[in-house]
Amino acid sequence: MDMKNKFTLIEVLVVVAIIGILVSFLMPVLGKARDKSRASVCKNNLKQLATTMFIYHDDSERIIAHAHFPNPGPWSKRSNFPGDTSILECPSDDKADPEQWEPSYGFNYWNLHSQKLSEVKNPAETVFFADSGHKNTTHPWNNRPVAGYLINNKSAWAAPIGLRHNEAPNLLWVDGHVSTLKDMISIHLSDELWDKE
Repeated sequence: MDMKNKFTLIEVLVVVAIIGILVSFLMPVLGKARDKSRASVCKNNLKQLATTMFIYHDDSERIIAHAHFPNPGPWSKRSNFPGDTSILECPSDDKADPEQWEPSYGFNYWNLHSQKLSEVKNPAETVFFADSGHKNTTHPWNNRPVAGYLINNKSAWAAPIGLRHNEAPNLLWVDGHVSTLKDMISIHLSDELWDKE
């Protein structure tokens, strides 16, 4: 028997160790690629949400009401939402449940519910929808029981913007564009970004 064609135990262990090192280098890269892919799906969901809301606005001549219209429950419930509720679930949000008042995206209801788009003076700078926080979610500035289908910087029962996508959540603006912003605390302190005026 020719011993030259056999691997020794040390050689096998060295190969396994090298493979392990290569995998450890690749895992963070693959994780980042997966996170970017999920953030892209989230942006696409918000774009579809904008299209749905603009169609609804054309039919009703109003931005969707925040709740209990036209049927009991939040705007995100299948009986109220004028589209496919699957677009209300961000792939990075394991707490999403549109039927239970907890979609992935919250509506800026403070000055927008039941309004006309023409009443919004700065549509490119007014938050329409955004990644939403959920009840009992810890945020750096806020931890309170909230309704995740609403976002706002004033009400005690509306959620703050959710800190997904490496704390750079996606926001849909009234003019229909979607952007990713990192400075959430400044956004929450800025009334101009929430108000229709």
